[in-house]
This record gives sequence, C-alpha cells and structure tokens, in this order.
Amino acid sequence: MKADLLERFIDFSESNSLFQPKDQIIIALSGGGDSLALVDLFSRMNQPIVLAHCNFKLRERESDQDEEFVRKISVVYDLPLYVKEFDTLGYAGKKGISVEMAARELRYSWFDSLRMETSCVSVAVAHHSDDSIETMLINLIRGTGIRGLTGIRPLQGNVIRPLLFCSRSEITKYLEYRHLEYRNDSSNQDLRFIRNRIRHIILPEFEKINPAIRQIIKEEQVLMGQAQQIIDGYTESKIKELAEYEEDQFKISISRLTEEEFPETLLFEMLRPFGFHGRQIRQILLATDSIPGKIFSSPTHTLLIDREHIFVTIRFDESNERFYIDPEMPDNDLPLAIECKVLENFHFKPVADPGIACLDYDKLDLPLILRRWEKGDYFYPLGMDHSKKVSDFFIDQKINRIDKGRAWILASGEQIVWVMGHRIDNRFRVTEETRRVLEIRMGR
Repeated sequence: MKADLLERFIDFSESNSLFQPKDQIIIALSGGGDSLALVDLFSRMNQPIVLAHCNFKLRERESDQDEEFVRKISVVYDLPLYVKEFDTLGYAGKKGISVEMAARELRYSWFDSLRMETSCVSVAVAHHSDDSIETMLINLIRGTGIRGLTGIRPLQGNVIRPLLFCSRSEITKYLEYRHLEYRNDSSNQDLRFIRNRIRHIILPEFEKINPAIRQIIKEEQVLMGQAQQIIDGYTESKIKELAEYEEDQFKISISRLTEEEFPETLLFEMLRPFGFHGRQIRQILLATDSIPGKIFSSPTHTLLIDREHIFVTIRFDESNERFYIDPEMPDNDLPLAIECKVLENFHFKPVADPGIACLDYDKLDLPLILRRWEKGDYFYPLGMDHSKKVSDFFIDQKINRIDKGRAWILASGEQIVWVMGHRIDNRFRVTEETRRVLEIRMGR
C-alpha cells in the first residue's frame, strides 16, 4: 500500500546528506511503530545498523514489556541490541527538571557514548513531520524565537531524523502494508504532557478550522527556516562587535548592545546557546539600565549585569562540600586542578602570580581544606597585620557576584591560608625563617 515509502526515505536521506551507504548507524528503538518502521526501512536498504533501547522505568511492567518486545525484534532482524535502564524519576528530582527533560538528557547522553563505543557514525531517531509540527507549537508556547518555529532539523550533530518527510498516518499505513506489529506507549495518551495535549486536543481543533493546517504549518516552517538563516548572518557579524570570550566567561558590552537597532533580537541570539529563554531576554535587557549586580540563571549558566558588561558563565557549584589536600599525596578527585610542590627555602623564588600561592609549609596543619568561601570568613590579606572579612576583601577588589560565588578558599584547620586566585594570608607568608615552602598552583 505504501511501497513507495522506501524510495522517499532514500531520496530524503540523500537530499539532506544524512548518511553514506557504508555508515554504521545506531537506531533508537522504543518498540513503537515509528522506530520499528525506521528499523525496517534501514534493513531493507541493507544499511549497517545496531539497535539501542532505553528503559526509563516510568511505566512499571509496561516498560519491561517494551524491553522484551525490542529484544524479540533484534532476533527477528538479526541485529545487535544494546539496552540501558535509567532511574529517570531520581535523575529528574536530583536535577530539578521535568521527567520529559530528564529522559531526553539521559537518552542522548547514552546514545553519544554508545556511538563512540560501537564506532557508529550517527544515531537515527524516528521523529516524523507531525512531531516537528508539535515541537513548533510547544516552542511557540514557551517562547523560543523564530528558530524554535522552524521545527525539528533532519541533521543535528550526530543525530539524524530520516522520517521527517512523512506523517504519523503514513507510517501507520506502511506498518500495515509490511504486516509489522508494534507496541503502543500508554503515556502517549496522558494529557498531563504538553505534547499530548497539542496532539490530541489543540491540533484537532485547528483542523476543524482548516483541514489543511498541518501542510500549512510545514510550509511556514520552511519560511521560518529561511528567515532564521537571514538572522543568523546578521547576528554573526554583530556578535563579533558586541561580545567576546574572556577566559571562561562570555562578555557582552552593554553600551554597544543598547546602541543597536534590534538589541533584543541580538541579545536573544547571543544568550540562546547558554539556555536563556525568550521571556528572560526582555527582563535582562531592562536590567542593563538599572543598578548593577542583577543575576539571572538558566539550567546551565549564570548571567550577571555588571556596570559595563553582561557576563555569562557556567553555573558554579554552591554546595558546602569540603575536599582535603595532602601536598605529599596527590589527589585527582578534586573540583579543580591543583599542583603542589614542597621546596627548600634556598630554592625558592617569589612568583607574582595570583594563581600561585607560596606558603610556609611548617606553619600548616595538614591536610589542607578546599571549600567555597562562607559568610563570616575572614583572613589577614598579605601585607596587612589585621584581619578583613573575605566579603569586604571582594568588595575592595571590585570582584563581581559571579566571581565571588565561584571563589575557593584553602584553609589550614579553621584558618584561611589563601583566597585562591586572589591573595594569600599574611600569617602563612614565606619569611627568612621559613625552612620549607609549599608552592600551590591552580589549574588553568
């Protein structure tokens, strides 16, 4: 009935350069009809493939039945199968994200490691045109800019989507034509998930207004994609004028940004890779005209509005965990790279580098303690004979809130010996009486 689907599958894959005839590909096989059709089409092409199944343990016995079914499919097609079980709910709770997002992160992280392990070129997933339409509407609700309205791309990194040319109904007809049995995921009917509400409620209502709505959306996605290409060309040249990477921070000039004709669009494109969504962009832009120090967060990054710049950096760990360092017993299990050397004083040469601390070894209580700075911490900054709160020291040094939050302290018992990357404690400095010097270098 749908004998031509294979030809269209091949044409779509070739026109989008998704894979080569000898490429070995991982097929993400859930057991549902879409992924089973993908396996069948690749098999009919004699493409080298392996199967990968994720058991997210979300539907109790039903999840295990999916796994059993997939194992049978691997036998029928005589294909290698890899199965991975996940504690999805536990991961979602730990990361503070939705179950849907947790499953996505777990799935693609495993796929990527499996791809390297099996020497596969890419991972094929069974998204089709209806998935792309649903994704567009989800992005419209969330506010992701024009890029989010272009739908799903056929090729994204090492992930390919060879079924984007056809609809869910076309795949169903193909499965019937090939007499292929498949599993139905009961969670696809759960209206608590936004995608399911769009699929079962919103799109059918749209079709009552215009039966051709799906085709219209697909055509609009093409136009949106072309518009995004124009925006990409414009923003790429502008970003070079407005922003730069400085060590591990992305820095945007506020004065240059606000002089632009379309500052909000430019800011959106600059911050999108760091996980900041559309609704935050206007708030960030408005904050550039207020008192410095405002902070915004994405799932992965922290943004600071400073006096002259917007700083973006990877979110730092705010835990109170402590790590212990014995200079004579190196430990690689530390949150940052540290190199220690014990020197005799007559071999010692002072180093003017804030990333290197030279301390009187015999005044230290070992092991040293590596931790984040805490409210109430104080030390004796090098050259001073009286104490100063670490928080006041940061203010004096004009250290912004992001760098404050990322600062590490090295302590000897209860005494701070080094505000790392900034200043050692005067009490532990090297003097003429020092016999042994501990030189500590922070990794770059």
